[in-house]
Amino acid sequence: MLTPTPIDRVPELRADEFRARYEEPERPVVIAGGASQFAATRRWSLEYLTAAIGAIEAPFKVSETSSHPNFRATEPSRMFAREKTSFAEFFRSIAHGAPAERARRLFTGDERFLLQRRGGKSVRDPELGVLLDDVPVPGIVPEERLYTAWGWFSGPGVRTWLHYDNNGCHNVNAQLTGSKECLLFAPRELGKLAPFPLGGDNPAHNCSQVDIDDVDASRFPDFDDVPCERAELQAGDLLFIPAFWFHTFRHRGEFNSNVNFWYKPERLRPNPVATRQALLDLVAAAGIPATSDPRARELLAALDQAAVKGL
Repeated sequence: MLTPTPIDRVPELRADEFRARYEEPERPVVIAGGASQFAATRRWSLEYLTAAIGAIEAPFKVSETSSHPNFRATEPSRMFAREKTSFAEFFRSIAHGAPAERARRLFTGDERFLLQRRGGKSVRDPELGVLLDDVPVPGIVPEERLYTAWGWFSGPGVRTWLHYDNNGCHNVNAQLTGSKECLLFAPRELGKLAPFPLGGDNPAHNCSQVDIDDVDASRFPDFDDVPCERAELQAGDLLFIPAFWFHTFRHRGEFNSNVNFWYKPERLRPNPVATRQALLDLVAAAGIPATSDPRARELLAALDQAAVKGL
């Protein structure tokens, strides 16, 4: 049974203090009230956001359960299901009805980002980018290393599946409305977290096979005692998730909104997840497609398993 320990919860830090105490040693932390001065924490109600962006198209994730992606399903079309509507209708759907129904929908920035910075140039979504007028880049994020800003909207009960961010970035998560619980697992625990393997049928190689809400102890006996840390987020808090840490969120508030700021590390300590992700990136860059050749699949799986076990 998981026995999470609480991560540090500290008052607002100067950027140099944050870098020395948390970014450089790659330790997660909650900065209590670190986003409390953002206009979004005062303004972002469903009514305000509907007036601001309600007419804009909202592509969103939809699940048969509260889990996103829904890896309890058997077909990829059901695991990664998406729908589209207006933000006004999306907000209505997560605000009304039974909790289980409200948890079936989740908007995240991989459907539509707020801001991207590549090669020193920034691209702000021409419609949704207006939300950043209410959410400045946190002072602990070096703007020259900013990579992407995403928005998140949900009702209560959503579970984001246990995963790591495969972009190699640190993540500063600004909780603007609502509340969430986050469980975090250090990269050194990769061997106990059973990511979906290269060469397998599931392409979400950065996600764990473990259903954290219904752990199959017979398949994942090592998961029972894996060290785990917990963060409790309230509106106005900032959560720092170091690059390549596994994490999963439970959305608890009636209306949850976040903006995540991903930025590239200046230096990154070697760790098993980064090493494995380098293998996945090499396979992708080489253009090796998903193959039906069983020998090729076995080879890819063996390479991946060696990376997971740190061999």
